[in-house]
Amino acid sequence: MNEEPSSSQVQHEFSIDIKDIVFGIVLAIIMALCLRILVAEILFVPSKSMEPSLLAGDNILVSKIAYAIGPSGDAFGLRFSDNLRFWFSKPMKNDIIVFRAPKSAGAESKQHQMFVKRIIAGPRDEHPITGDVIPAKGMVISSASILASMLNMIGDSGSYSDSTYIVGEDYYYVLGDNRNQSYDSKDWGLVPASTIIGKAVMVLWSQQVDSMGSSTSLRSSRFLQLCR
Repeated sequence: MNEEPSSSQVQHEFSIDIKDIVFGIVLAIIMALCLRILVAEILFVPSKSMEPSLLAGDNILVSKIAYAIGPSGDAFGLRFSDNLRFWFSKPMKNDIIVFRAPKSAGAESKQHQMFVKRIIAGPRDEHPITGDVIPAKGMVISSASILASMLNMIGDSGSYSDSTYIVGEDYYYVLGDNRNQSYDSKDWGLVPASTIIGKAVMVLWSQQVDSMGSSTSLRSSRFLQLCR
């Protein structure tokens, strides 16, 4: 003859089930945060500065492991140190990158604001406007040159040695594809590599936005489009 489980047994089994569910939820949240901080992030494109490649209303997948390994970007209002990342690859010309607003962007940007632009020139390339060579890490240039003044303006971590300037990190000249409506390197100069969060790889989904910035209908034709 089978005995019915007592109320205490049922309560015990139920409490174990609740604990498992809570543990699973917490674990899932931790894994999602780790993926966001270390691997990839989804960002919303609010402006027309990258048209026609990216449209206002696109939600793009940003790979944080395209160039480096380690935590990057912001989470819960906290910004991770750039020194925590190990760089194994350099951004290439024509890559669409996401980066923090550089100091030289001034009052029009906030420290945590992200930009998405295309790399037009990189280290050792000719600067599109000045004709100077864009510096690479370790390059030595005259401290009196226009290029040295530009590096000081954007807060380069390099150092002076006698009458020369030793460049601290790599720099990139970036522009929006929609040049007339883009706030970019032509306005505030070069982007330090340390501010780069990752590479835009895909439009996951997209929605129309009105003149007030509010979302309206979906653009199904842009779903899962590669960023080129």
